[in-house]
Amino acid sequence: MQLSRTIYRSLMRSAIVLVFSIFLLFNIVIIVDGESDLAEQVQAQSTFLANLTPSEIKSAPALFDTILAWRLTDDYGEVLATKSVDFSWYPENIEFESDYGTIYLSHESLLAAILFELALANSVLLVLLMINLASSHRKVYGAWHVFMQLEAWANRYTKSGDFRFFVKNTDYNLVNTVRTLHQNKQDAQQGGNKVDHSIRSQTFLDNATGLGNRLYFEQRLESLLQQEDEAYGAVLIVQFGALDDFEDDEGEFDLLLSQYSGILKQYVDDTQQSLVSRISHSDFAILLPFVDIKEVERVAMNILRMGQKIELPEKYDKNAICHIGADLFTVRDSSFQILAEADMALRAAQLHGPSGWFVYETDSLPQSDIKGSVRWRTAIENAITNNKFKLYFQPVSDYDRHVHHFEVFVRMEDDKQGLINAQVFLPMARKSGLIPEVDKQMLTLLIETLKTDVTHMISVNIHIDSWLNRKFVNWLISFVKANRNVIDHIIFEISEFELAQNAKKLTTIFAALNRYNARIMVDQVGLYVLDTSYVNYIKLDYVKLHQSIVNNIHDRPENQMFIRSLLAITNQKSLTMFAVGVEKHEEIRVLQRLGISGIQGHYVSSPLLQLPKSNQMLKFSGDKLNH
Repeated sequence: MQLSRTIYRSLMRSAIVLVFSIFLLFNIVIIVDGESDLAEQVQAQSTFLANLTPSEIKSAPALFDTILAWRLTDDYGEVLATKSVDFSWYPENIEFESDYGTIYLSHESLLAAILFELALANSVLLVLLMINLASSHRKVYGAWHVFMQLEAWANRYTKSGDFRFFVKNTDYNLVNTVRTLHQNKQDAQQGGNKVDHSIRSQTFLDNATGLGNRLYFEQRLESLLQQEDEAYGAVLIVQFGALDDFEDDEGEFDLLLSQYSGILKQYVDDTQQSLVSRISHSDFAILLPFVDIKEVERVAMNILRMGQKIELPEKYDKNAICHIGADLFTVRDSSFQILAEADMALRAAQLHGPSGWFVYETDSLPQSDIKGSVRWRTAIENAITNNKFKLYFQPVSDYDRHVHHFEVFVRMEDDKQGLINAQVFLPMARKSGLIPEVDKQMLTLLIETLKTDVTHMISVNIHIDSWLNRKFVNWLISFVKANRNVIDHIIFEISEFELAQNAKKLTTIFAALNRYNARIMVDQVGLYVLDTSYVNYIKLDYVKLHQSIVNNIHDRPENQMFIRSLLAITNQKSLTMFAVGVEKHEEIRVLQRLGISGIQGHYVSSPLLQLPKSNQMLKFSGDKLNH
């Protein structure tokens, strides 16, 4: 309820009651005065006639306009004298005694006598009151409307803390103070975002290129090796030797560095979780999870080809300015070993002289996961057609072992390879344009699960290709409407990388989901160094840290500082933060001390094929890692 509008309406009602009271009192005064005057006139005419003889009564004048007629009768009712002066639409009669008999006097009624004066006086009064009321209303409403606008803004602001301040009036201290406070809050939020981004940048970012630094790369590589699935892939170290020769020429160096880093940025892929970092003055590193030797060769050859297109002075040999060393790794390798082998491969490539690449291969790369694009598309289409997907559920709990929600992991069944990890088949599904169909299958399976068990909250990651697909969004809205009885148990997840890139485009879609009580979570927070301003465009409910931030956090003060800066932002928006990839008791203690609300990882529980039947307390699995 708007207090200002309520008070204004009360004032208007009071003003109307006051006007009506004045109007009523004024009319009462006129009527009383008219009644007294009419009585005096009738009395005066009666006294005048009583002193006349019958013959004089016949010719006597009417002393007042209100007198209409009179008649003199004797004791037997015989008319001795009569006279008619005027007529009226509603006369009144009065009789009185005289020396010659009874005189009947006819006069106008009170209403007829004062009608003209009453109408004239009321008209003048009404005009004066209306003029005064209109003038007062204009003056009062002109000021009061500002406060009604202010309270209307306050009502909208309670629903959305990002609602803009639209009251333009600057004549009132209250409005100006609220405007200043609102602006200060926005500045503080933006400042918090800037501080958060600054901390993240100084810790994990190479300021010259905007890419990650060596610390960032090493932590993400270690995180990949600690995943629950059999991780494998490739690390490429790319060296642009021309950068060393331009070191003294700052302008030329910055331009060349920007061009070379631009070539590599195209390999940052959120679906595949590939990333690029600048690890030294002229060396860059690329992490490509779940790829084979053919993909490494394609990437290396493309980088060499693009590098040759960069214009250099004639003294430089364009055929000898880029060398690439690659290492194919498995989950059994350590991050130190992988980088060392990639560096050895780089040295081998340099020994050959011209620009080129060399790969340090191992014999342990899972050959079963290697297949061509056509075979991948066929396998994924077959899985979609025959519904060959399985859902696994990993609990996210608080420190008292109570489950907050379960996160869904999807696996694809293949006749030859068995269950395939989503990180392996989703990049290929994206290349084939099949991501929306996979997400539909996953949501359909999830609803079937919820229909038999609605005691748990479940989070499900929807890919950006689906969020930006009009047909999928239309399907999703219909899907939500059809399952509104259980939709409040679903948390829709989206990666921070994709949300940051598409925040404004997704505002309408997420607002529609919020109307059906669906919740939104941003996950993989910290995988890439990004600005957190997306929290100002999207109404979020939860935030989930990437495991590269969580792993060994008790030994990484820079990651703790990052979490503190992020909490300063999320607390302002009342967001709940969870941590993924918890593998050690030491990590739990630090996360709890920092203020993280919930934890997820092998230490809590491995993914389950079926949901438990009730919200029972978990028995933490403990640290079961072998590496």
